[in-house]
Amino acid sequence: MEDLLKNERFAAAYARLGRVSLNPRRHSALDARAHSDAVAGMAARLARANGCSPAEVALLTHLGHAHDIGKITGTARPERSLDVLAECGVTDSTLLGLVKWHDTGLPWYRATLRGQAPSQKAWRRLMEEVDVRLLCLFMVADRVDAPGGWRRNAPTTWFLAEAKARRLIDDLVLDLEGCPSEICAGAALVTSDDAGPAVLVIRTRSNGWELPKGGIEWDELPEEAALRELRKESGAAGELGVSAELGRLEYFLGEGSERRLKQVRYYVARPLGEPTLGDLPKRTRERRWLRMGEVDSVPLVSEQLRPLLRKALDSGATNG
Repeated sequence: MEDLLKNERFAAAYARLGRVSLNPRRHSALDARAHSDAVAGMAARLARANGCSPAEVALLTHLGHAHDIGKITGTARPERSLDVLAECGVTDSTLLGLVKWHDTGLPWYRATLRGQAPSQKAWRRLMEEVDVRLLCLFMVADRVDAPGGWRRNAPTTWFLAEAKARRLIDDLVLDLEGCPSEICAGAALVTSDDAGPAVLVIRTRSNGWELPKGGIEWDELPEEAALRELRKESGAAGELGVSAELGRLEYFLGEGSERRLKQVRYYVARPLGEPTLGDLPKRTRERRWLRMGEVDSVPLVSEQLRPLLRKALDSGATNG
């Protein structure tokens, strides 16, 4: 199979992807070309991690470059990508089949939510046209810049579960070293009075205090998730706004083959008016306003939070 980026017509079309903006609720990449570059790299890593042949590694890399090429025409439909590839003289049937089906998880997931799950005939047709194992690997790679990570992407996780239930795939290596597969968001609500800045912390477990946090839902911005979780876990009420990203923490979950990297993105939140607290949420044991003089001594669920709390309070002193 030819190297797509050495195809002059494709390379010219690919360069135009750099001028195509993306929905920030679906992608953190700046443009469609940056997204495609990242997907191609992740697809190759996943292919190697799962023992794919050199030809399959190359195929998935080319798929990363080709899958969204139709976006230069103003639409995200895979059919337009096939049209552009045809105009570029790309005829590899295996690649074209994967381009056609690469985004199948989304419409099939939506149909299932409507009570119109894809039929057995639809699954058989899919199996006839593509290698489902390679398709699943690519679906995960295509979420490389998803705000919540691939594990928070409902259509992707639904498709993987369905494929496995039908015994179309075995266990796959999907969590790679240094790549968070789940991204969450949290918020440090900062306010200030005559005693100086204070940050709201909560206790949900017996071993210490923490900042409210939770998963970024599919089709949700990290900042929106941070405020939603702040309200949900602390009872913060009233109008709130996000002023800046505070920092990112990473830690591992699970063991052995289930071990995966989780990342939490914390933001500084501020009340747009008088700070208001509603009822204490059921799953939260306590909440308190923490001052700078208390940061070094208060027990926390993770020592990684201590510098973030100091930074949040510093921001309150600067803007107080």
